[in-house]
Amino acid sequence: MSWIVFLVVSWIAFGLELGLRDALRLSPGNIAPSFVVPVMVYVALSAPPKQALWSALLLGALLDLTGEIARTDMTAAWILGPSAIGLLIAAQFVITVRGMVIRRHPLTLVVLSIVAAGVAQTVVVAFLTVRHLYGDPIAFAPTGELVTRLGSALYTGATAFVWAIVLRPVDPLFRFQHDRIGRRY
Repeated sequence: MSWIVFLVVSWIAFGLELGLRDALRLSPGNIAPSFVVPVMVYVALSAPPKQALWSALLLGALLDLTGEIARTDMTAAWILGPSAIGLLIAAQFVITVRGMVIRRHPLTLVVLSIVAAGVAQTVVVAFLTVRHLYGDPIAFAPTGELVTRLGSALYTGATAFVWAIVLRPVDPLFRFQHDRIGRRY
């Protein structure tokens, strides 16, 4: 896998995440799509497992560092870890099921992005709930957060479809090492 191409695509995804996420937010709640999760799923579908897991950990750590969490004293906090571990677990899920899906079909990226975002957001809510229960002064309502984040996971399917179309011509630049079936040694 070409890490330079991955970093450029990730930089674009984070630019979209930070720039368009608020503009695409649904008005009744904080439901907004993710632009980073489909990139992680795309890499996890094709890259060797070790590289896919490291890229998911990197993307998750960057999500933690760019996403602030409100505190009860009206300040903001950045907690490193929940999104990193959530995307790591989601990437492991994608690696596990990628042998059972058609990797190049656009709907594969859409469906797996929705599921991976749901897995990652469930892990994030679990970590933040534990922190909240043990006295961390974050403004956090677990049930409301879980509903909002799972709604955002569904909304991520729309961005995943766009990523599926955009990343198809870029696929050769990633230089993924695909397994060759039927090759004899």
